[in-house]
Amino acid sequence: MLPYERQQSLTAMLESEGRVVVSHVARAWGVSEMTVRRDLRSLEQRGVVARIHGGAVAGGGLRWNSRAQRNRREKAAAAAKLVGFLPPRGCIYLDGSTTVVHLVDELARRGGYTVATNNIDTFQRLTAHAGLESVLVGGALSRGTDNFVGPLARRCLDGIAFTAGFFSAYALHDRFGCSEPAIEDAEVKQLVGERCERIHLAVNHHKLGQQAAGTWDFAAERAVLATDLAPDAAALDPYRPLFTTIV
Repeated sequence: MLPYERQQSLTAMLESEGRVVVSHVARAWGVSEMTVRRDLRSLEQRGVVARIHGGAVAGGGLRWNSRAQRNRREKAAAAAKLVGFLPPRGCIYLDGSTTVVHLVDELARRGGYTVATNNIDTFQRLTAHAGLESVLVGGALSRGTDNFVGPLARRCLDGIAFTAGFFSAYALHDRFGCSEPAIEDAEVKQLVGERCERIHLAVNHHKLGQQAAGTWDFAAERAVLATDLAPDAAALDPYRPLFTTIV
């Protein structure tokens, strides 16, 4: 396969799946990982892809609107399982994911919460509901993910404690835990998690066994995992030591 043919195939894979993993592509095509990385570098220079640890996503693939279009049914199914874990009142955190944003309507229906987020799209959805007190965790806006990050975001979070935090993750690995392609996003999630009484993570099954550059973690005794799989699915067995409850 010639370079331009490989690059066309990589572009098609990114359009259909949203991401590619270097090792998987190299094995499937019978070429070296260096060859795949070189092709991705060429595509990156043309703005077609954004390279991440171990692979690449479609250009702009980490931005809100792009993420919102992928695996919508699975995301909604995972988030729906966390409705029963919403506290009756208090201050809660929604991260900048297109998964836990599905909880906004349920929060609005119940009302009476203070809800913080570091994502402008989630914040706008929250402010549309008069029964919620919405807090935007400000900072430097990441043009890659549409989340606020950096020193100012950390300073803002220093003044807030959360009854519960609701998160997703770019990847979940049984050894490395949760991870994000943008290290700054992982840093914010780590800090928020340390300020939460309870951690609730919703991920779809496509993220299992994956990893990215920026890791963040939490104590298993405070953590719940929700996925679009059945709770007793064998695919979830490697992750049971990381969580008190899997739903």
